[in-house]
Amino acid sequence: MKPRAHFPQPRLALLFALPQLLALGLFFYWPAVQAIWWSFHLVPPFGGNEIFVGLSNYWRVLKDPGVLASLGSTLVFSLSSVVLSILIALVLALCLELKLRGNAMFRNLLIWPYAVSGATIGIVFHVLANPVMGIFAWLNAIAPGTWAPYSSPVQSMLLLIVAYAWCLVPFNFVMLVASLKSVPDDYLAAAALDGAGPLRRMLDIQLPLIAPYLLFVFVIDLLESLSNSFGLVDTLTQGGPGDTTNVLAYKIYTDGFMGLDLAGSSTLSVLMLLAVVALSVAQFKLLSRFQRRGVKA
Repeated sequence: MKPRAHFPQPRLALLFALPQLLALGLFFYWPAVQAIWWSFHLVPPFGGNEIFVGLSNYWRVLKDPGVLASLGSTLVFSLSSVVLSILIALVLALCLELKLRGNAMFRNLLIWPYAVSGATIGIVFHVLANPVMGIFAWLNAIAPGTWAPYSSPVQSMLLLIVAYAWCLVPFNFVMLVASLKSVPDDYLAAAALDGAGPLRRMLDIQLPLIAPYLLFVFVIDLLESLSNSFGLVDTLTQGGPGDTTNVLAYKIYTDGFMGLDLAGSSTLSVLMLLAVVALSVAQFKLLSRFQRRGVKA
């Protein structure tokens, strides 16, 4: 049996945990319960009697063209930014495995951007992408209108994807570096003796062994992109142009706080919560399948 911790004074332990429990209840659980309640009611924007409408809000939201467009934008944004960040982090982690000079310094430098908030990154990329003074302004000097990220839907979405991928790279880098350390050196040495080069060792040995870690990072990043992209979108594109980058997290804000559609925004919040729960359950089931096959995650 696993050893269990025993607290001689459980009231004291509960007292220490009480501030955190109060914060969780006030800022996480209570808003979640309130959103679920409002999703089944017609809520006046400035207070008043709430009318129970059952699933009418869900039918209204799911038939709304704006919501469907937001779901499409969210899918493109989330998958593209997550895949791009994982590829960049994987390449950087594999480069560290080559034992190049100065890799310890680069390892520390690549972790630092993880401490920067999404809103701050949005401001930085907003300045860098400025069509007049940004790093691509020279394109407009050659052909005016070539670089217009705030009026071109494709360029705006591309800018948002690159900016958010830059946010995710440090976390992915740390996780993938740790996963590559778990690959036995004997496997790599034996493959090298057989004449396998770095690329072949990566494809045949390293990637299959770190597959559970890649799955974990992919799901975690996908959940992050669904819930924590608001600050970046608000400071970088504000959902434009033409709602092209109006991802689900930002649409919940605009519908609730600007459009005063409390019932609709609460319904979208519940749908996002269900998507997060479904992804989490799928992650645990897939990781359990890896473990049953003998691959330790």
